[in-house]
Amino acid sequence: MAKELLLVRHGITEAPGFDKNDLKRDLIKPGIDQLERLAKVLNSNGQICDHMAHSPANRCRQTAQILSSQLEVRKSSVVMDIYQAGHGELLQVLNNFENEDTHVMMVGHNPGVSHFAAFLTGEDHLLFSPGMMVRIAFYVEEWEHISKNSGVLIEILQ
Repeated sequence: MAKELLLVRHGITEAPGFDKNDLKRDLIKPGIDQLERLAKVLNSNGQICDHMAHSPANRCRQTAQILSSQLEVRKSSVVMDIYQAGHGELLQVLNNFENEDTHVMMVGHNPGVSHFAAFLTGEDHLLFSPGMMVRIAFYVEEWEHISKNSGVLIEILQ
């Protein structure tokens, strides 16, 4: 059976500043609205999510909450290794999902998610804007068998 990854960049946030810790930055109204629309599209498509993993940053937690409000998410976890991760760290997170979880979602940050999508699919033109999601299919039995260029880009949603 194929595995499916929904890779999501958090929604539009308040601007970074010296007065606020990066982990504490929140989504702003346009980002919330965009993610609510994305969640409705996923719901209407009957999207399945066995396990949702997200960065500990407020903006990723809020993104995950909005998406899971419209989806039935079987498991959810905060994964420290997603915060400020490159494609190597994100691959380790992906490789460690339980094999019974065939549809997983990861919510993270740029530039990591853009580089990770390119690494997995060979589609190096992808540049994630806030709130963007890609669906990638892998024709493997186990998550640990996923590596460079092993995924097929199925869909881009924004």
